Amino acid sequence: MSYSLDAIYKMSSWAIAKNSTALASLQQRAATGLNMLRVSEDPAVANGVLALQGDSRTKTQYLKTLDEVIGVLDLSSSVIQSITNEIARARASLTATLSGTTSQQLRSTLAADLNNALEQLVALCNTDRLNQYLFGGAGSGVPPYAVVRDGDGNIVRVTYQGSSEEQKVEVVKGLEMSALLVGSDLFGADSRKGLQFFGDTGAAPGSGASNTRGDVFLNIREAGSSYELSLDGEHWAAVTDENKTNVAVINPTTDEVLYVDASNITSEGKEPVRADGTFDMFNILISARDLLNNAEGLSESQITEMIAGTVTLMQNVEEKVVRAFPIVGGRVQTLTSLRDSIDEMKLNTDEEISRLYDADVTQVAIDLARYSVLYEMSLNVASKMFRMSLLDFLR
Repeated sequence: MSYSLDAIYKMSSWAIAKNSTALASLQQRAATGLNMLRVSEDPAVANGVLALQGDSRTKTQYLKTLDEVIGVLDLSSSVIQSITNEIARARASLTATLSGTTSQQLRSTLAADLNNALEQLVALCNTDRLNQYLFGGAGSGVPPYAVVRDGDGNIVRVTYQGSSEEQKVEVVKGLEMSALLVGSDLFGADSRKGLQFFGDTGAAPGSGASNTRGDVFLNIREAGSSYELSLDGEHWAAVTDENKTNVAVINPTTDEVLYVDASNITSEGKEPVRADGTFDMFNILISARDLLNNAEGLSESQITEMIAGTVTLMQNVEEKVVRAFPIVGGRVQTLTSLRDSIDEMKLNTDEEISRLYDADVTQVAIDLARYSVLYEMSLNVASKMFRMSLLDFLR
């Protein structure tokens, strides 16, 4: 009998301890909602959970980067749309001057509108987000477009001072993409095509490689039996027998050089010269504004001819700006699809973590009820054993 009592005692103690431990663990799981409270409970599962959690954090960072890049590209797309609208309105205003006789007062009013559009375009192209300029490329810390103004405060030249390289960031492992675009690629002029002379002085393009951009005015004055040429009215190049077929006329302020064939010049005056293929949205508006103001005193026929050509050039500039939409839109579409895929993968990872790590509330409730009954039964057995007396053995 002593052996039986000892066995009952040990079994009761073991059952009480086992069920008590199980109840405590289940109560903790119910309180925390976690299936695994300590790594030591299941090292293999714990190691898997840690790996999955690391993967989930990595995907979270990827999603954050993608959201940032997509946000910048969406803003860039909106800015490009505003730029396109400004150019379209400017072209419509300029086209209206070709429909009939236009007074100089009306032209001056339209010139003021174009000047406002020019200011707006510069501001749009210098748009920044969190101190990073959208169209400055890798050099996004400074405004990409710098302006030069005359004594009246009007813009006479706009130059790109941003980077020629994009600032790429790793959006996901193995894939780099830039949200900060290179403005000179999107809005810059096409390749130089040739020179047009609109006057009747007899000047013509020389054989040298001129680097003037947009519209310039060639000043011609008599100098004895020959002529002198200038771009700024201050620095003059003499025409000689040696150079008359290819006179280099230099503007030291802008470092522009215009090569002129002066062999057939017959009179002095001011010759409008247009460098085709060098217009961007800035200098085309500057040229249109100056033509409407006619500060150079051009003839009506010259103004009409040049404005008609300017309208065509402005349409070409607008078409080039519009071509920026597929560039930006393609990146947004690619990154959005990638973001959706990563978001779905992260959701699957989080669900797997939850499956391994989070407690099944229904199962925990069932186990709590079961172990509560077992614990009470163990206590009842122990209680009966401790209430045994000599009479129980005599029976």
